[in-house]
Amino acid sequence: MGRRISKRPWTDKELAILREMYPDHFAGEIAEALGRGESSVYNKARQLGLKCNPEKIRRTGAIASQTPGSIAARFQKGHVPDNKGKKMAKEIYERCAPTMFQKGHRPVNHKPVGSERVSAYGYVEVKVAEPAKWRLKHRVIWEEAYGPIPRGYNIQFKDKNPLNVTLDNLYLISKADQMRYENSFYAKYPKELQDVIRLKGVVNRVIHRTERDERKQFEP
Repeated sequence: MGRRISKRPWTDKELAILREMYPDHFAGEIAEALGRGESSVYNKARQLGLKCNPEKIRRTGAIASQTPGSIAARFQKGHVPDNKGKKMAKEIYERCAPTMFQKGHRPVNHKPVGSERVSAYGYVEVKVAEPAKWRLKHRVIWEEAYGPIPRGYNIQFKDKNPLNVTLDNLYLISKADQMRYENSFYAKYPKELQDVIRLKGVVNRVIHRTERDERKQFEP
């Protein structure tokens, strides 16, 4: 499998290496040289309009297309590259070496265990394990104090502020009660008014049921 796709911008030096290597080298070789994913190499080659030499197309089993990343240019199951086990040419390696990832390399944006961030939904997340396992901090705090959260329950914030993750601001509520009392259409009203709305609903149902029964009495 290739490396995961790199999101870092392409440098002029990397683009020059890509243009030089792409016609005659496999994407895996280029990806290894640049410390990028094969998909990143294919996509950038497509953007630049780079083409494969006929000999490379023949070796990869392409039939009619020279489009970078096309199905025709992909390895078939069981395919063994002609250069398997061979080392990269010395002059190419020397040009690529400065951009290669070293063993044990960690990206500059790596976050250690215990780091925190705010998700796109406005909740605080904490990193609990490598390489990239994050959990909602308010759930972690609750479980450290009271143990695992029962199935069908959520942890909510008393002051409605998801950034206030202190234990005294958290409470446990079932998902059913949360939908009934906190996420329903009348949850925004004071409790006294909520009781009136519920009572009105009960009265309306009794009236409708009574009217329906009276209509049935006069039906043929």
